[in-house]
Amino acid sequence: MASRPTIQPELFKPQYLAALDTPVGKLWVESDGERITRVTFDNPGRGRNTRPPKALKEAVAQLKAYFAGRRKKFDLPLYLVGSPYRKSIWARLGKVPYGKAITYEELAADAGGAAHTAGAACAINPLLILVPCHRVIASDGLLSGYAGGLWRKKWLLEHEGVLRD
Repeated sequence: MASRPTIQPELFKPQYLAALDTPVGKLWVESDGERITRVTFDNPGRGRNTRPPKALKEAVAQLKAYFAGRRKKFDLPLYLVGSPYRKSIWARLGKVPYGKAITYEELAADAGGAAHTAGAACAINPLLILVPCHRVIASDGLLSGYAGGLWRKKWLLEHEGVLRD
C-alpha cells in the first residue's frame, strides 16, 4: 500500500480581511476563517479576496451596530495570542462595561502586575474596540496611550458616554 503524503497546515496563510468606514476612520478586521484575529486602524496590506467567512461578516455587522449606537457588547469568537499575563489583562478589559472606564492601576490590581505592564499589554492589544482597551485611563483622569491615537480614544469614550463633550 502506497503511503500518503503528510499534509502540513499552512503557516502564515493570508487572513480574511474586511474594511469598514467608521466615524474615526477606516477600520480593518481580520479573521482566520473561524475567529477574529485582529482589528486595527492600520491597513494590514494583505488578505484573501474570497467570500468572507461567517465570523468576519458578523464582526463587521456588530462593529457597524456599535458605531451606530445600537450595540454595547460584542459576541464574537476571538483569537488572542500572548503571554498568560497579557491574556489576563485582555480578559479583564472584556469585563469593563460600555459607558465605564477604569484606571491602569485598577486594571493592574485586578490582573496582577504594575500599571505600566498593564499599559504595555493594552498597547499591543490586537483586537481594538472588541477588547476595549480604550476604556482604560490614567489615575488622574487624563487620556493616555491608545494604538489608534488619542483622538480616537476620546471619540470612543464620548460615544460610549464616559466623557461628555
